[in-house]
Formats: sequence, structure tokens, C-alpha cells
Amino acid sequence: MNVKSKIPVRDIMTTKLITISSDATLAEASKVMSKNDIGGILVEKKGDLVGIFTEKDLVNSVSKGKNPTSVKLKDAMSSPLITIEPDQSILDAAQLMTKNKIRKLPVKNKGKLVGIITADDIVRIAPREIELLLELASIKTGAAFGEGEFKGATRLTEGDCDTCGNYSDNLRRTDSEEYVCNDCYSKEEAEEEE
Repeated sequence: MNVKSKIPVRDIMTTKLITISSDATLAEASKVMSKNDIGGILVEKKGDLVGIFTEKDLVNSVSKGKNPTSVKLKDAMSSPLITIEPDQSILDAAQLMTKNKIRKLPVKNKGKLVGIITADDIVRIAPREIELLLELASIKTGAAFGEGEFKGATRLTEGDCDTCGNYSDNLRRTDSEEYVCNDCYSKEEAEEEE
């Protein structure tokens, strides 16, 4: 069974792009990201796109003892960029993200940057495709929905919890079709048992 989404990347990508110089510091990039409520920022040098700086890059840098007010993005960004074309499907984008363990993909058309697509965009727009992929994964691993890991809720992806709003890299789908973090899922289970 081959699952193929007909939804092209161009239909859900963000076209309002925010970029920053590779000579900016981690602290400067973090302020721009916070102000614009984004989890990553495209990095350019003399008008050319050279990388992307994400929350993950910030955490990695700080955890290694790097000073956010003095370290430049060129020394902490993810590079080279992995990109996708706007006519490719959102499942192509999801596959590329999974393969490369990334959550954001710049979109290029004929070599020109035209947008960006995130894992959150795909989850928000294509819940049916994701459910179908989870079902296929369960078939491939021999687990059926309602058994083992999939009992009661399925492991989905990262994003903001529908209950508490906190970010989690392990959201679970509840019976009420909300996506919640493990803490909220455990609380909900405990309340149901009472």
C-alpha cells in the first residue's frame, strides 16, 4: 500500500521569511526568534542563504558552554541547508525531515528561496495522512492499534500540547483527538481512573 499525499508544499509553506546575518550573535538571533514567535531563523551572508539557526542549535551551543552574546551564528548554525521544492508533496517533506532529523525545511524554486515548511505545519494540515502513516508503521512493526505502544494513544510527533501549551517532542493523540504531552496524558489517565 503506497500512501501519497496530493497536498503540495507550496500550499502550506510560510512565505513571510525572516533572515539574519551570519555575523549576528546567538543572543541577537534568539531575540528575533522570540519577537517573531518562530523556532528557527534563516541565516544569510551577503544576500546568500548559508544556513539555519534553530532552538536546537541554541541549546546545543549553550550546553557546550558557548557564550550567546559573543558566539556568531556562522559558528553555531546548521549548514549546509537541506531544501525542498514547492511542487513536492508534504509527505516528501515529512520523509526528508525524518531522514535528516530536522523540523524545518526551506523551500526553493529554481534556486530561489520562496518559503519554509515545518513539521508543525504538516501535522496541523494533514492529520489524516499522519494517522494513515502511523497505521502503516504499526502494520510494518506487527503492532496493531490498541496493542502495545499504540494502546489508548499513539506516539505522534513534536509540537505544542493541546492541554497545557508546553512544547513536547513526544505528543500523544487522545481519544478526544487532542495531541498532548506525556504529563497531561498521565493526568488525564489518572482522572479517568478516579
